[in-house]
Amino acid sequence: MTIKVTPISTLPISITGDYCALQCDHCKAHFLKNMTPLYLSENKLKKDNNYKSILISGGYNKEGVLPITDVHLTYLKRFKSMGYKLNFHLGLINEEDAKKLNGIPDMVSFDLIFDNFVIKEVFHLKSKNKENFKESFLLLNEHFPVSPHILIGANYGKISKEYEEIEFLEKINPKKLIFIVITPLKNTPFEKIDLPPIKEIEDLWKFAKKKLPNTDLYLGCVRPKGDYRYELDSLALEFEFKAIVNPYHDVMKNLDDNKFDQCCALL
Repeated sequence: MTIKVTPISTLPISITGDYCALQCDHCKAHFLKNMTPLYLSENKLKKDNNYKSILISGGYNKEGVLPITDVHLTYLKRFKSMGYKLNFHLGLINEEDAKKLNGIPDMVSFDLIFDNFVIKEVFHLKSKNKENFKESFLLLNEHFPVSPHILIGANYGKISKEYEEIEFLEKINPKKLIFIVITPLKNTPFEKIDLPPIKEIEDLWKFAKKKLPNTDLYLGCVRPKGDYRYELDSLALEFEFKAIVNPYHDVMKNLDDNKFDQCCALL
């Protein structure tokens, strides 16, 4: 039975505040504005004892790396010692930085992006390509539990390399795969894009079910609202996804007893 995820018990923290060096076309640091800056996080955790876990994220530097310093590490180790589960958005990473984090993440969420146009022109990572994303994913997978994410429609609403990303994961056989869908945001170059057609997403998910029969599929928190969300969530339910985050209210109204209140990557 599909699990209804409402991540109210996970505190999203940005270690860079609302700053991101990349200013990706689809985001422009929008998502960072809804996160708690690291320096305010301890007070927030003290005031609200309902939090069970923390999402550690932030803006990336010009190399696509979450710039974790020794000062940040002090905070992260303290959170860990306090008993919080920690899910990280680390971006691209090398062996040295992975070793610094040894024993801290309970989970790492990683966006698999194999479209070189998206990497260079949407994410503004001019010196990177899909091989860098493959290398980082494989490195993270050696050190930590990893929840791969596939962003559907990152190429201005078009589905292109998502099939290749699924084929790559076929060799890994991950426990879970989280799909998210490009969302038009105001004051970004993606504001007026056409959304990926639901029929094309259906075909993609059929391919994923065939290639990854032992992998649990999740529908993550980032996706459009309105009628499109209703159709998308209904399709995920039809495909027997393990979890849907913040589902459209009519889609899972009879499944209220099957719930999880933290970031879906921790499920």
